[in-house]
Amino acid sequence: MAKLENQVALITGAGSGQGAAAARLFASEGASVVVADVNIETGKEVTNELIKSGAAAAFALCDVSDATQVQAAVQLASEKFGRLDVLYNNAGLWFSAQGNYRPGFTDAPSPLLEENIWDRTIDVNLKGTYLGCKYAIPEMRKVGGGVIINVSSIAALRVGSGASDAYTAAKGGVAAMTRTLAVFHAPEKIRCNCIFPGAIMTPLAGPFTDEYVRAVEGHVPLGRWGQPEDIAKMALFLASDDSSWITGAFFVVDGGYTAV
Repeated sequence: MAKLENQVALITGAGSGQGAAAARLFASEGASVVVADVNIETGKEVTNELIKSGAAAAFALCDVSDATQVQAAVQLASEKFGRLDVLYNNAGLWFSAQGNYRPGFTDAPSPLLEENIWDRTIDVNLKGTYLGCKYAIPEMRKVGGGVIINVSSIAALRVGSGASDAYTAAKGGVAAMTRTLAVFHAPEKIRCNCIFPGAIMTPLAGPFTDEYVRAVEGHVPLGRWGQPEDIAKMALFLASDDSSWITGAFFVVDGGYTAV
């Protein structure tokens, strides 16, 4: 039997990168998937790909910082597929500086960090996670339980060569909130765990100059960048009954980067 047979999953940021990889994998394991993304073109492209493969899928236009859009995405899952079992809070953003701080355009150490970058980073990464949980948990209660998977980052665990205070704060908040969600909702059979990706080759981490790629690889004991599928496989484990006795846990998927 497929690992997610008869399950309904809502995946935010599913139009590209880690979210798209998870959408494909979850669908291949029997889930009905709501592809939620702020980008209509890529979101619909992934949705149509899933449908053509024989999966049940639907697209929801969703800026995760907008409560109305998040609520509508959850309602779509419930109305179209009859239930909601898995929420994958994957959507996120990072105003990458890669050592070249530009006021008002990139993340930075706090003295250099402009308020607009702080606000948008917190709104998408942290508030977006809160809103997903706010509207998904009542639907999970209706079916006697569910699974929440949050995405933090190794930025919440270690200091890199350049400080990104907004991103670090947001992802640290996601990690902390994961544990409160896990403990508070455990009696309702709602599990909540957190993935900490390392350097993953997605648009979020680019642009990928040869120098940048080699520099990161030099810090990874396993010698390569992560691929979106590496994170999707961990998400599948956490979404499935294979992890039925796991909640409030942190899973670092980084090729050994934080161990150095």
